[in-house]
Amino acid sequence: MSRRFLWVLASVPWSDQTCFTRGTWHGKPLFSTKTADRSVLATERQLTAMGKRPGGQDPAAFLYFRCRKAGKLVFANLYLIEKAKPKQPMTPARWASHRKMMAARRTCRECRETGWAELPKAHRTCEACLYSAGLDPHSYLHDYLVGEPTLTPEEHAALAA
Repeated sequence: MSRRFLWVLASVPWSDQTCFTRGTWHGKPLFSTKTADRSVLATERQLTAMGKRPGGQDPAAFLYFRCRKAGKLVFANLYLIEKAKPKQPMTPARWASHRKMMAARRTCRECRETGWAELPKAHRTCEACLYSAGLDPHSYLHDYLVGEPTLTPEEHAALAA
């Protein structure tokens, strides 16, 4: 079985010299793991670790690797470090808006109380309000609070088998 992307000696836009790439992908140079020049190119996460951001520039190249968990090829954008801009700091106003956003995710839509954990996105209702409004028979709280099993003993045995 042959490799999907073969080694190619090609010129790259950020250097006068030619370097080995894995060909092109969407018209830009393609690199495999640990083959891109780390002093010139970086992914978004690497730029963030440096305190920088892409700043609106298009990717200069792409990096590909195989994700073993998903079992597929993953392509990442590589940006030029010299064109990256510094990250914008979090101002007090941005922190305040972030706190409001997170509080809205923790606020029950029924009783308007703010809890300590984010509520489920589907209904944004706390468990007490779910119980008082009448439980869905398929809810995980139904057996615990109502005391009526949703499945017969035979159905439970079939699930265990």
